[in-house]
Formats: sequence, structure tokens, C-alpha cells
Amino acid sequence: MRNDIIIRGITASPGIAVGPAFLFQESRILFKGTLKPISDIDNEVKKFKAAIKKSKKELNDIKSNLVKKLGFTKANFLDVQLLALEDTWIIDETIKKIRKEKKESVQALLEISKDLLTKFKKIDDPYLRERITDIKDVTNRVIKNLTGSMEQKISFPDKKIILVAEDLSPSDTAQLEKEKVLAFLTNLGGKTSHTAIMARALEIPAVVGLREITENIYPGVKIIVDGYAGVIVVNPTEKTLKNYEKKKKHLQGLEQELLGLRDLPATTVDGHSIDLSANIEFTEDIDSAKKHGAHGVGLYRTEFLYLTQEHLPTEESQYKVYKNIVDKLYPETVIFRTLDLGGDKIFKTNYPENNPFLGWRAIRISLKRKGIFKTQLRAILRTSDRKTVRIMFPMISDLNEIKEAKRTLEEVKGELDKEGIKFDKKIETGIMVEIPSAAILADAFAKESDFFSIGSNDLTQYILAVDRTNELVADLYDHLHPAVLRTIKTVIEAAHRNSIWVGICGEIAGDPLAIPVLIGLGVDELSATPMVIPEVKKVIRTLSFKESKEIARKCIAFSTPGEVRAFLRNIINTKLTKIKELILGEFEEF
Repeated sequence: MRNDIIIRGITASPGIAVGPAFLFQESRILFKGTLKPISDIDNEVKKFKAAIKKSKKELNDIKSNLVKKLGFTKANFLDVQLLALEDTWIIDETIKKIRKEKKESVQALLEISKDLLTKFKKIDDPYLRERITDIKDVTNRVIKNLTGSMEQKISFPDKKIILVAEDLSPSDTAQLEKEKVLAFLTNLGGKTSHTAIMARALEIPAVVGLREITENIYPGVKIIVDGYAGVIVVNPTEKTLKNYEKKKKHLQGLEQELLGLRDLPATTVDGHSIDLSANIEFTEDIDSAKKHGAHGVGLYRTEFLYLTQEHLPTEESQYKVYKNIVDKLYPETVIFRTLDLGGDKIFKTNYPENNPFLGWRAIRISLKRKGIFKTQLRAILRTSDRKTVRIMFPMISDLNEIKEAKRTLEEVKGELDKEGIKFDKKIETGIMVEIPSAAILADAFAKESDFFSIGSNDLTQYILAVDRTNELVADLYDHLHPAVLRTIKTVIEAAHRNSIWVGICGEIAGDPLAIPVLIGLGVDELSATPMVIPEVKKVIRTLSFKESKEIARKCIAFSTPGEVRAFLRNIINTKLTKIKELILGEFEEF
């Protein structure tokens, strides 16, 4: 085998590890039914229900063990599978298939699971799409309990290893012995896969999405795992090993140094300040936001309350979650985005659509389902009495939408007032600018808004007409495309002409490579994933506002995203030589 074979994947958890490969083969459960109609339907349904009950107990036991290892919040990802076992649709449809088609419970469940997997594969949101692992894992668990199959156990060798797998399910990761696993490598997965979540929780380096890594290495071969750059080196030479050991020490030192910026302001060298906040989805994310130096939350995605429950969340259940977030963040500000369902986020309120991304989603659902909308607005307003809460409406494309949303808000305020409930009567409201029509008419929208937040993910997708989930065109998706940057410039200028502030909460806000041009375009706030905030802050504190404006001027004059990226990489290489490895994922020999 030749030396220094470099394979690139997706960085899932930072860090560098070196060790021998240990190949874990996922157990395969094969259906060996007769495929003949069953005679005792009631008994088959009874067997299925018993398997569901047993599976719930097993998952609760696994969760209890993970709580002991990692703590309660980091074991919460198993709740998705427990909810799946409570899902009346899955259970009812399987039972219906058993009764109507006289099929064995294993076959019926496999068919229902296959239909569900097909739907999830079409989802754009990476977090939701990667819940495919949950569906597969929980289906296998129920089938195991239906057939009496034995669950495969990971038999670890005595030495420390690099764990290599097709993918790692929660059942697999529950068996892991941290002291023996140096890093994870998987064929499948992304930054929000279970492998990535577990790796970060255990602080173990991980590279995922390596496609056929399990087919291309042999057990015991030495591997370097570079979780910073998303790269592995198979069968490294001594020279390469020494270089990576130096890199490991160097980058660990840089990470600690960047965390030292936590309490410092996000201010350029010539005194221009940027509000640097966090995007969060769960209450547990607040600790990470504070640890990494975020000031408040620029985007709280409320739809996850709707997607992780069987029934619509009540006003009281929402209020408790929102209040907890506000209290934990006080006196910092939190911006609640009203529910952004539809499109890539499947929910029972949706109808089948040929093109859901251009269909009934986000504010369009809220304005048609006023009961759901008003319940959420009541819950948010009840948390606002200390004046640290803002409300943001998503997917606004027409001026009448924001006017109607604001009228509904005023109705809710009137109701709360009559009930004697305290709230911020002057609460700020803003919109997500993520549709070209809103960007083009930004001046008109600014007159109805207290602030803008540019959602660069959807804005990029709509401007470039690129479906990020379509592998045939995904390479065309680039938030540094000059057309996207010029649109952002238009929105920022319109906001400032109308004396309102403008932020960015899409992925571009957490891309250190993009920060110089965003500062130069005049953005007031950046809201990003907590883990990238130290790097973003370092970029801000390294540059001047004056030179950033010149950088922005040059970037929007380019004609291709390749030209923009090459120019910005040169800026990072020149201005941030000390941490360019963290930003660019590149490494030069020390």
C-alpha cells in the first residue's frame, strides 16, 4: 500500500488523532418472511405492539446510560427515536397495512419505513435530512424485537483505535468506550449527523461523508484524522506524522487563544463595532453560545418545537421554553423567528405540493392558520416584559404579508392587555429578507420593519435558482456569488436609508472567509453557529472598517464566485496568517 493517501470528507468535529483503523460493520437485518397472507391478524398486531413497547424500554435504557456518560442535555438526541415510537402515523399505518393487506408486521413496517425514508431524503434542511439514521435505527430495533434477532455488539480491541464505519447509529454510539476511540470516520453523514453530534459531545475528532472509506482501507492501517480540515491521511510517512503532531499542538493552542476573545467586543481595529450573536435551536445551545462569546441570540428557530412533538405545542408549553431561553440570556437580546414550516420541514399542516419551496410555507402558513400563529405570538409576547425580546417574520415576499402579520400581533397585544398580562408594548418586529422580491423592494419593506435579517441560505438558493440537495447542480450554490453579494449590498443600503439596522443569520455569517466583505458592505449584526464565533470575532478584530469597505468594493465588482473566493483567501492568508489554518483548513509544514 502506498504512503500518504489523502482522502477528503466533511469536518464533523475538530481535532487531530493518529491510530490504527478498526472497521465496524453495521448489522444487517434481513426480512425472511414467507410473504404469504397471515391468518391470525389480531395476533400479528399484538406482536407488533409488544415489539414497540420493548423497543421503547430499550431506548430509555440506552438514554439512561448516555446520561451517565455525557449528561442529560447531550443524550437528548435519542428523544427523536422515542418520539418516532410514539408516532401514531407510523404505528397506525403499519397496523392498517397488517389488517388490510394481511402482511406480516415486519414486512408492513419495512414498507412504511421505506415510504418515510423517501420523503426525508427530499428534505433540504441537513439536520432533518440526517434524521434518516433515526428512522433506520428505530425500524431495525423494532424488527429485531419482532424476529428475536440478536443485537450486534462492538467488540473493541485492547488498544486505542480509529473507528471506521458506514455510519454510526445511536445504538452503536451508545456502546462506545471513549477511552478506546481516538476518532470517527464514516462513509455517510454530515455536520449534524449522530456521529458528528456524539463526536463533539465526546470531544473526539471526526470526519464524515468519506463515501467508500470502509472499502478502501484495511484493518490496522495507520490513519491520521484531521477534523479541522475534514481530511484523513492513510498510511502516513514518519515525516507526515511529525508534521501533524506539530499541527495538532499549534491548532490546539490557537483554539484556546480564540476562546480568550470571549469577553472582548467584536470591533474592528479602527473602532467599528458589529453585534455578534448566535443561531440556536434548543435551550441547551445557550451554554455553547455563551462559551464561544456570542452576545444574545440573533435567530431562535421555533419550528423545532413543532417538528419534535406529535401534537401542536400549546401556548403554555411554548411559553415555558421561550421563558427559559429569555431568562438564561438576560440581559442579552433574543430574536424569535415565528414558525418556518413547509418547504424542507414536513409537518401535518402541509398539503402535498409539487414544489414545496415555492409553496405553502412559513408566514404563508401562519397567516392562513391564524389560530396557530396567535398562540405562538401570545407565548412570545408573554416573555417580553423585560424588553429583551424581538420578533422576526420569515419568508416575507409581499408587503401585505408583513402588514397582516403586524395586525395579527396587535390583536394579540390587545387580548393580553385585557387579560392584564404584562408584555413589551413596543416590541421590535423585523423580517427575514430571503426572497428576491423583498430584496428588490427593500425600501418599502424597511418602512414597515424595525430591522432586517438577511437569510442568506434561501436568498442564495432563490437568486441562483439552485437546489442545494440536487447533486447535479449543488456545485453552483455559492453564497459568495457576486449576484448574492450585490443583493446583500442593496438590502443593507435600503435599511440604512430608512434608519433601521440589518443583520445576517444565514451560513455566510459564520463563514470567516466572508466576514471581510460583509463588514465592508456595512452589516450591523452577524448571527452564526456558536462554534464558529471565535474565528469570526478574530477576523473582525484583525481588520479595519476602512480596508473592509475596499475589500467589499472589489468583491462585488467580480463576475464569478471563484474570483471572489480567490481574492478573499488571499486576504486571509495575508491578514490572518496565525489562524489561517483554522479558517481555510489548509496546513503548511512547520
